[in-house]
Amino acid sequence: MAFGFFKKVEAADLILHNGHVFTQNPELPWASAVACKGEEIMAVGNFDDMDGIIGNDTQIIDLDGKYVFPGFIDIHRSPVLKTFEGRYADLSECSCPEDVAEAIRDWADENPDNEIIFGYGYRDDLKPEDGEEDEFSASSRLLDEVCPDKPVLLLCTNCIDCWTNSAADRIIVDTAEEECVDTVTVGYVLNLLIPFDFDIIEETVRTEISDLADKGFTSVLNLQSPDYFESLYQDSIIGLYNEGQMRQRFFGSYFMNRPLLPQGLIHRLMARRTNCLELGGMIHAEMLNLYLDNSNSPVPFTQDSLNKILEDVCDKGFGIFLEAIEKEDLLMAYDALEHVRSKGYKNMFVIASDCQLSSEDTTDLIYWESAFKTWGTNVFSPGSLTGSVTSVEEAIDHLTVDAAAVVGMSDKLGSLEPGKLADMAIFDENLFDLDLKLLPRIHASITVLGGEIVYDADVENDMEMYNLMASQQL
Repeated sequence: MAFGFFKKVEAADLILHNGHVFTQNPELPWASAVACKGEEIMAVGNFDDMDGIIGNDTQIIDLDGKYVFPGFIDIHRSPVLKTFEGRYADLSECSCPEDVAEAIRDWADENPDNEIIFGYGYRDDLKPEDGEEDEFSASSRLLDEVCPDKPVLLLCTNCIDCWTNSAADRIIVDTAEEECVDTVTVGYVLNLLIPFDFDIIEETVRTEISDLADKGFTSVLNLQSPDYFESLYQDSIIGLYNEGQMRQRFFGSYFMNRPLLPQGLIHRLMARRTNCLELGGMIHAEMLNLYLDNSNSPVPFTQDSLNKILEDVCDKGFGIFLEAIEKEDLLMAYDALEHVRSKGYKNMFVIASDCQLSSEDTTDLIYWESAFKTWGTNVFSPGSLTGSVTSVEEAIDHLTVDAAAVVGMSDKLGSLEPGKLADMAIFDENLFDLDLKLLPRIHASITVLGGEIVYDADVENDMEMYNLMASQQL
C-alpha cells in the first residue's frame, strides 16, 4: 500500500480578510488577508486563495476595510519604571547626603500610611561621613534622624548598594539569625522589606499592558530599571500569563551602569534567562542594558573593563543594548564593538546615543556598520517615538522591522510573513495617511498576539459601559 498520495492540509485557526494588510515584506508589501495557525502566520495573500485552509473550526473575521500592520514594538521606554513611578522617593536629583535626608523626610510626611519608607536613585558617591563611624552606621544614623519609627530602605542607582535605618536593621538582623543566613545581600534585604503592595502593582501592570494594546503594541523592551523593580513587574505578568491575560511580549534587560565583575554579572544574566525558559516565549531575558556615562559615574568604565564584560556577555549569547551619553562614551562603545566583533561574536549590538561621530572618528572602525544605531532612550516618555523620526514611513519602520532587530527577533517579528509570529495591530484608518504628529494619538481597533485577539476596542468599550452602569446602580 502506498502512502502520501493525499497530503492533508491543516486548517487555519484564524483568518482576517477584506482588509488592507501592510506586511513589511518587500516581495508582497500589501495583501487583503492573513491566516494564522497556532501562534504563527500560516498564509498572507488573497482570501479567495485560502479555501484549502478553511476548516470547520476556523474563525473568520471580516475586517471591513480596516488596516493591518505588524504588531508594534516599543524599544525606548520603561513600562517597569512607569509602573513604579510615584511609589517611592525619587533620589536621582540629590547631590549630597543631606539632600537624600530631606527627600526622605518629605516622602515620609507625604505618605504617612506607608509602613516602609523606600527610596531609589541616589548616586553611589554620596557616602555619609561621620567621625570614626563606618559608612553603614553613618547612613543609619542619618536616616534615624529623619525617620526613627519606621523601617527605611534606600536603593542606590548601581542596584548593588543600599542604606537602611536602625528600624530596618533590627528586622534584617533578627530575620537573618532566625533563618540562619550567613551573608546578608541587597537582594535579601529587598525581598525581606518589600515596600510595595503587590495587588496594587499588579493592577497597575494590567492598566499599563491594556494601554499599550490600545496603541497596537504587541511587544515591549524594558530599559534602565533596577533588577528588583523588573522582578516585581515580571511576577505580575507571569500571573497574567498563567491567567491567559498577556497582551504583549516582554523583553527584559539587566541594567548596569558601573563595572561589575564579569563572573557575578554572568551568573545574574543566566539566572534570569533560566527563569523565563518555560514561559512560552512571552517573557524574555536575553539582553544586557549597559548605561555608559563615565563623566558622571563615581566608578567609570575603562576600555579594558568594558571589553572584558561585553566579551563574556557575548560568549553566553546575550544581546547588548548600550546607551552612550557623551561623545567619549560613544567612542568607547564603538571600541568595545570592534573588540567583540574581532573575537568573532555576532550578537545583536545596539548603540543608542544622541551624540554624533564625524567621518574622521569612524575611519578606522572596521565593524562600524554592524551595530544597530538608534537615538537615546527616554524611559518616562509617553510614547516610543521622538523628534528623531521625520516621517510616518520611518516611524512604522522603527516600530516594526527596526525594533524587531533591536530585540533580536527579526526572524519572528517585525513583518507579516508565513512562519513568523502572528502579532498584528489593526486600525480603522491607514496610518500612512496620517500626519506624523497624530501618530502617537492613534488607537487600535484590534490587537492580535500570537494568533489570539487580546484587545478588541468594541468589547473593551462595552465592558467599560457595563461597569459604569453597574456602579451607578449600586
